[in-house]
Amino acid sequence: VEGGVFEMGSLYCEEEQNNSDWCNDESPHKVEVDSFWIDKYEVTNAQYRKCFLAGVCEPEVLHEDRPRDFDQKSQPVVFTTWKEALTFCKWREGRLPTEAEWEYAAKVEKLGGAHWNQPYGVGSPGPVGSFEPNSLGLYDLMGNVYEWTMDWYGAYGEVEMQKNPLGPVKGKNKVVRGGSWDSLGHYLRTSDRVAKDPDLRYSGVGFRCIKPN
Repeated sequence: VEGGVFEMGSLYCEEEQNNSDWCNDESPHKVEVDSFWIDKYEVTNAQYRKCFLAGVCEPEVLHEDRPRDFDQKSQPVVFTTWKEALTFCKWREGRLPTEAEWEYAAKVEKLGGAHWNQPYGVGSPGPVGSFEPNSLGLYDLMGNVYEWTMDWYGAYGEVEMQKNPLGPVKGKNKVVRGGSWDSLGHYLRTSDRVAKDPDLRYSGVGFRCIKPN
């Protein structure tokens, strides 16, 4: 993904939802990001299993009690904590994307993914790449599963032009992006932000990795 400047955030909340409790969390602002490589697909169960067999990743994610609806090789791996996701990416000599990097890769002319066509209530994520790719050839940034990012959750507030922002230095929750198989349509937006406890496991949260260019 070639770096550049873009407007991060959205006026969707103010214009459509009129919800002052979280409107500040999406305040539009200019951001510059450097070039980076990003996974074409969300990390799959099969890929995560290789990390487990290498003795690096945690076995709990692949426990035999895991629901079968989430255990297909081509499905995105879920039930990973934030730390486990980061461990996998480091094993691949990468890391999780920052919020800015994730949104920059997602906010393109052709969004791809489920977007407003997410089949609600299907019960589990589909195989990666089930929907059309976006303009950059990336799959499932919109829908299928939320994706962990590096950033702690915090409101944008009044912010000036930033380069490669890293978010708050500390916090309680990490940011996930992109919507999930159990998300309503208005969550399938490039600017939508959701806070999740980094120590918990979720059936609707997976991840993909990046490498700085």
